[in-house]
Amino acid sequence: MVNICRNELKKLKRQKTARMLWAVGILFPTFGMLLCISNHYRFRNLVGTNVIFGSFLVSPFLFSVMLLNLFELEERNGTLKNILVTGIPGWKIFLSKLIVAFITVVACTGINTAYTMAGGIFLKNYDADVFHIFGIYLGTSLCSVCATMPAVLLIVLLRKRNLVAMIGINCFVLIDFFLVWQLTMLRGLGLHLPILAAYRITYPFTIMEYTDNLQYGLDMLYYPLGKGILLLGLTAALSLGIGLWLYMRQEADL
Repeated sequence: MVNICRNELKKLKRQKTARMLWAVGILFPTFGMLLCISNHYRFRNLVGTNVIFGSFLVSPFLFSVMLLNLFELEERNGTLKNILVTGIPGWKIFLSKLIVAFITVVACTGINTAYTMAGGIFLKNYDADVFHIFGIYLGTSLCSVCATMPAVLLIVLLRKRNLVAMIGINCFVLIDFFLVWQLTMLRGLGLHLPILAAYRITYPFTIMEYTDNLQYGLDMLYYPLGKGILLLGLTAALSLGIGLWLYMRQEADL
């Protein structure tokens, strides 16, 4: 499995699209950092900005598009048949692509952490360690990616229609982000959607500085932790299970 993942990473390194996606992951956190520095915000505002845009927009976007790119390479180069001839089972190929996409998310989390720590030097109430910030971003990103797992079904179902798949997963990620960003305005508190559960159960762990009016926000956004984890787990498990089943069916038709 390690060798398969390494080969998938090598494929990405040679792709212009993948390099452009890495550039997005590297450059996007500068937006939040420069915005907070220029407006002399507090450190908690920088963390909150990077959670919303980094964890709930950039991370699921990079995960989905990197995964689509890996499947697209397989279709474009016609390498799947050659790989299967060597005796490597299809489920390992499928999982290796997911693992590489997750590696992208973890790398993005590290970059986001580095920008946050650098920006915090110029902001008020800068009191945090790198492991705490990394834990916040990684936890929120993983929950967000779990909520985005239905995109895997789109990618597998539309393997030979990459443009349609790209439009579909981008719309899915953007709608999810808009729901999180405008949660109260769109009356999303009554919706039991995976992405909203991901945001609401992780919100208490992202707070860097308690204020007098913070309890109101905590009470309003409250979502049972166990129920939220169960919802995200079921979403990820069903999406991966059905996606793998469809992938194996497609493989059998080759």
